[in-house]
Amino acid sequence: MKKFFIIFSYILSFCLIMFFGINIFLNNYFNNYFYKTPNLIGLTVEETEKMIPKGTVVVAVAGKDYSNLPEGQIFMQEPVENKVVKRGRTVKVWVSAGENYFEVPDFYGQQLFEVRSLLEEKGIKIKEISRTNSDLAYNCVIATTPRAGSIVDMNEGISILVSSRASSKTVRVPDVVGYTLNEATALIKSQSLFVGEITKMEVPGLESGIVVDTSISAGSRVSAGSNINLVISK
Repeated sequence: MKKFFIIFSYILSFCLIMFFGINIFLNNYFNNYFYKTPNLIGLTVEETEKMIPKGTVVVAVAGKDYSNLPEGQIFMQEPVENKVVKRGRTVKVWVSAGENYFEVPDFYGQQLFEVRSLLEEKGIKIKEISRTNSDLAYNCVIATTPRAGSIVDMNEGISILVSSRASSKTVRVPDVVGYTLNEATALIKSQSLFVGEITKMEVPGLESGIVVDTSISAGSRVSAGSNINLVISK
């Protein structure tokens, strides 16, 4: 029985030594050389400087972008929170430029319907669409107000200036007979023209969707922005 207590005492002593040894190791090695990254999301850079103990990690602003957080708050960090890093490591943060803001893209030369679709998809309001004569194709964007590169509140929106139908500008009707509807549409649009009505007719031996006739003969000159009606095979 006495031998049992002696063995038990040795085992207990060993466990206590290991326990305190591990804690000493953690306090004197791990905590002195490593650090768990805190959660910086929602804080300003100034607030992180007050919160993070000196000598642990260094916070560096890697960029600024628009997010769902108010201006000045951190919306992303790398490494993320609770990552074990070596003390002195740099933690990169990205700071919010504010909510509901966007940078106006350069829409010059793009078709109005494409620009309108893109803006609606992003929830950006179009305040006004104005027209003026231009060397650009009909309905192409000439400029925006505010101009490209400006930072705008999405709720305020932008105004768009597009090219109008200029009767003085004529273009040649492309030959689209024998092309598929998609191919013909692309060719017609490339000439600043539009596809008008599309009718179908039975053409023995011809697959469906092939252009067999146009309302205006190929090679004719018409005003830019005119409609070209198509007849395609059923």
